[in-house]
Amino acid sequence: MRSVPLTLLLSAFLCATGCSDSGGEGETGGAGATSGTAGTTSGTGGAGTTSSVTSGTGGAPGVTSSVASGTGGATSAASGTGGAGGGTGGAGGEEARVPAASASTLREAGEKANPPILIGAAISGGGLNNNDYKRVAAAEHSYVTAENEMKWDALEPNAGQFSWGAADNIVNWAVSNRMQVKGHTLVWHNQLPGWASSLSGAAQVEQAMRRHIENVMGHFKDRVHTWDVVNEAVLTDSDTGVGNPRMRPSVFFNALGEGFLDLAFEIAKEQDPTAKLYYNDYSIDALNDKADFVYEMVKGMVERGVPIDGVGFQMHIGPPNNEAGGADVAANLKRFSDLGLEVLISEMDINRCSNQVTAEEQLAYYHDIVEACFQLPKCVGITFWGINDGRSWLNGWSGALCNGQSSQSLLFNDQYQKKETYNKVMDALLGR
Repeated sequence: MRSVPLTLLLSAFLCATGCSDSGGEGETGGAGATSGTAGTTSGTGGAGTTSSVTSGTGGAPGVTSSVASGTGGATSAASGTGGAGGGTGGAGGEEARVPAASASTLREAGEKANPPILIGAAISGGGLNNNDYKRVAAAEHSYVTAENEMKWDALEPNAGQFSWGAADNIVNWAVSNRMQVKGHTLVWHNQLPGWASSLSGAAQVEQAMRRHIENVMGHFKDRVHTWDVVNEAVLTDSDTGVGNPRMRPSVFFNALGEGFLDLAFEIAKEQDPTAKLYYNDYSIDALNDKADFVYEMVKGMVERGVPIDGVGFQMHIGPPNNEAGGADVAANLKRFSDLGLEVLISEMDINRCSNQVTAEEQLAYYHDIVEACFQLPKCVGITFWGINDGRSWLNGWSGALCNGQSSQSLLFNDQYQKKETYNKVMDALLGR
């Protein structure tokens, strides 16, 4: 297995003293798109949040998740409408999320936790043609991210001409099954149509970015209340997040500099002042160079008053990305949440290809990483990047080292039966 950048011993020490893609997103059923030298593809007991499900216009479910600060910086967690009050016994006087006494599905375990936690999946349009896929997806999950159908090339293939059909199908299916939706993604260097990739000059790029954000958020405003505004803006020499962290060259960065980040969030806030706005990235899960760089970048945004609400940790574990144990993940989630932000695991899968992650390690990672999120009430959701192994984007992407074989990376097998990975996730959600 690839060595973790900092040892678990160091992680434990950090927590004890205060805890301060080429492997990115995946495409199902084909080779993952690569980005520059990094080859990213496209494929979330500390401070508490209040997380409650509300109905948006037209019955679309929305999420309200707010942070309440207590005296001395401690926070308190409260459940949604009709739920019991926050739990007791977090470290340092902070409230802890209380698990459900029992649950028959991951969705139920998340909804019955106090405060609740969203359990999500990346959903593909092709998957919705399969009845077993739809059955498992709706029963086990309360949160949906479109795998590819809400990316720039899918929604705006020609400048100013938008194509909503495939994305609408996913969003409407989710709403009909009482599932919330996270829009993914508004600004990303990858999966851009050719016309957008060829833009040059600050005026052109800003105009295109503004038009895209305003139209996309405007179209889904009554159904989508959370957005990945900027995705994967940081690059390192290694996909594991190690070496020379820096802003990634892209059509946006090249024209507007680092200020494109602030601008994207400001445009999004203007378009929908009530939406939750997230930054999302891969290999920031372990304690490594990239995680430190992104922390400082996001901290600067918060200090400048940029309207950012949270950070998504993709959690693509295994080749070519980082490996992160539960202690490292807990330390990272805590230090970002201490900025006053929500955190979430946004694209989790654990790749078994090339035996860099063993079966035993995979089970330990699934349990311990989910547990790290669950124990922090500011960690508001966990999304798995797909439903079953056979549809994983990793299988067909060369960077994942699968050579067309199954990555064995998810919670259900090809017959939509629960795997031992599912049981480990359930154990973590139930406090076992």
